[in-house]
Amino acid sequence: MTSTGNGPVIRVNGLCVEDGNGRAILDDVTFSLSRGDRLAIVGESGAGKTTLSLSLLGHFRPGLRRTSGSMIVDGHDVLGSTPSEIRRFRRRIISYLGQDPAAALTPSMRLEDQIRELMTGNDSPEAVLGVLASVGLQADREFARRYPHEVSGGQLQRVAIARALAPGPSVLVLDEPTASMDIVTRRLILEEIERQADLRDLTLILISHDVKMVARTANRLLVLRGGQMVEQGDVTTTLIRPRHPYTSELVAASDAPLRQDIGRGPGRPEETPALAVRGLVASFGTGRNSSRILDGVDLEIASGECVALIGTSGAGKSTAARCLLGLHEPAAGSVEVGGVSLAPRVRDRSTAVRRSIQLVPQDPQGSLNPRIRVGDALHHALRSMRGLSRRDSDAVARDLMDRVRLSPTLLARFPRELSGGERQRIAIARALAAEPRVLICDEITSSLDVSVEASVLDLIDELRRENRMAVLLIAHDLRVVRRIAERAVVLHDGVICEQGAANQVLGNPSHEFTRSLLDADQSVSEILRERMVKEDGPTASHGARHSACRM
Repeated sequence: MTSTGNGPVIRVNGLCVEDGNGRAILDDVTFSLSRGDRLAIVGESGAGKTTLSLSLLGHFRPGLRRTSGSMIVDGHDVLGSTPSEIRRFRRRIISYLGQDPAAALTPSMRLEDQIRELMTGNDSPEAVLGVLASVGLQADREFARRYPHEVSGGQLQRVAIARALAPGPSVLVLDEPTASMDIVTRRLILEEIERQADLRDLTLILISHDVKMVARTANRLLVLRGGQMVEQGDVTTTLIRPRHPYTSELVAASDAPLRQDIGRGPGRPEETPALAVRGLVASFGTGRNSSRILDGVDLEIASGECVALIGTSGAGKSTAARCLLGLHEPAAGSVEVGGVSLAPRVRDRSTAVRRSIQLVPQDPQGSLNPRIRVGDALHHALRSMRGLSRRDSDAVARDLMDRVRLSPTLLARFPRELSGGERQRIAIARALAAEPRVLICDEITSSLDVSVEASVLDLIDELRRENRMAVLLIAHDLRVVRRIAERAVVLHDGVICEQGAANQVLGNPSHEFTRSLLDADQSVSEILRERMVKEDGPTASHGARHSACRM
């Protein structure tokens, strides 16, 4: 690998990337970063964010090719290196964590072993626990010896971040690092990433659609749209006075006023609930190693109603969803759909029962077979669940793609050829293929930019109203909850601590834990005002407050 001597830590000049059809994925991208810089790259799904981040590792996804441009990272010519040089470069200089935390971890290895294998120097059990604790995870052997499938999605993301930090890189690339985390945990992780960056003098590349995270963490901003840079500069200046209309749209969507006119759905109190959960208890492990995750959860959702289940990572939200779907056998309790009791295990449920309750998962890539084209995945769901012919399933698959705002041309692609947001919408289409009575949405907008998020939430809202479909919305983004949820249920340490009308719970909470969630849910303008006070002092903050109020 050729060294270029002193200069910026990262220098990208005129990078152009095309797909097999000659379509520009990245078009003349140019920027440079000094040591310690924190660059946030934002843009809608398909804008080229992940392609740009992977190119920093000298990697281009199948079907993509670089047509021009150069890239120097920490004095090394990345695009002009041999495969062996690239391997050493990825081991010593740069770490990458993608949108899918499960893909970064080996399912058959314990968490502690996955951290230890990348550590340099001291890799004792105590040192491993220290790495886990540094990102807000339990610093005990019981947790460290779990396997990836035994922890929540948010915990899995934090383990993956800890693993990325383990080798001590000089450049850290994080693609949606806090996408699956609740508000409180998100702030904890961002503070830890910043602390580690300061301690190690790291240069950070943050790929994100979360403008609030960008405002809090980055010092530089690059806005991509359709593979082109539409704006770049200092993050505070750019967010307060954006020059491009698209940047203005992103900021406005993040701080948009929340709907306050949500009424109860078409379900009636006297009807049998679409979903009824009674005394649900769930644990991991057996005997002395048993750990209770849910303790006596009761929940009802009427037909056509949307209920949000809120809580921090590890509170038991995803475990509750797995119990409802028959993927985790509860220790006690019952689940009913339309008054019909469901067997605890999915293998004991009939096709009709399985059709009645479907999931849109938090991890769309992990739920899609990488060897099967998108169209075949939808056809399989339509034929196995509804018994449609090949001809009929073709027509319905195209209709489903239209309903989730995707082009039917994507039916011929493999999951790896789609962006994270596109994969999430495919997962929604596949769940809708069964025409469920109850739809469980587990963090469905965590990988979507704000423009796509709005259309997906509107779609879910339309479906549940028109089809009287009950929706259980598992979410950590309170903006999402306020947008479509009629009732909110707050789960804390496996127990429901508060529930009621969404506007009441989130507008005037009675429980201290709910209040802590609201305190952490700041607007972009509030974050920028606090940042300016911290960086420039109270005198400068007066002007910043005046400017931020015009956002």
